[in-house]
Amino acid sequence: MRILHISDLHVEPAPEERLPGLMASLDRDRDPLRRVGAELMIVSGDLTTYGSSRPEHLALAREWLDSLDIPYLAVPGNHDLGPSPARGERSPVQEAYEDVPYARTGYGRTFGTDPVQVRDLGELRVVGVGVREDDPDGALPRLAETLSADTRPVILVGHYPLAPTRDPKPHEEFGSEAFVPHTGAALLDLVRRHPNVRLYACGHVHVTSVRQLAPHCTQVTAGSLGQGASTYRVYDVDPAGLTYATALGAGPLGFWHTVDPNLSGEFSLGTSAERSGRLAW
Repeated sequence: MRILHISDLHVEPAPEERLPGLMASLDRDRDPLRRVGAELMIVSGDLTTYGSSRPEHLALAREWLDSLDIPYLAVPGNHDLGPSPARGERSPVQEAYEDVPYARTGYGRTFGTDPVQVRDLGELRVVGVGVREDDPDGALPRLAETLSADTRPVILVGHYPLAPTRDPKPHEEFGSEAFVPHTGAALLDLVRRHPNVRLYACGHVHVTSVRQLAPHCTQVTAGSLGQGASTYRVYDVDPAGLTYATALGAGPLGFWHTVDPNLSGEFSLGTSAERSGRLAW
């Protein structure tokens, strides 16, 4: 069984405000993504850059994903669903906070009204969770119930990393602490209490990384397909575990070098062990 993991597309209509040429780059990714031959594609957030305040951008992202003709499960990132009122005040265009139930947010109306999604693939479950700070949508109790109801191995899909991906951080907003500090900690605790969660697939930080969350669970980030590092993951699942591999997209190979030009290529693309390896159940 093959699963494709993409993240951080940052879709916006051309001519793009933030990264000119992004949509043309994503269009070049269509055929390579289709050729992966995945049974399911997981999309770990930031489908857009301005979707939290411009719902038409979310619709454009959905059109792009639908055009691939690959079944997919997507979760929102901070650019799609503002994580908190404080972030919305700080960044009202890119992280606008909608003080309404999840189902009535722009993301919920575009991609589905339930913050917890499940796809059953034989002996594997894939579960996606969309979260906001302090969990106003009650996603975490729902997730805990879902994880407790079945003993099959789970790939859990979220947006925010639950463990640091690089040290030192190149920027104060590199990671989840500035976005969902309480909810992120609660989600990590939930993962550690459910031994059937074997892989936590996420994005947000625009780097390719692998970190251990618990003896039973590994965190894997995909890069930012749209803004860089333009990479995606391919997971080949078998009864004993999965192998992971990394492929390059058509976009830039780095993102954080705009903050610190001295960062190495390995900072963005990861070590060889982060780019490919195997996880046993």
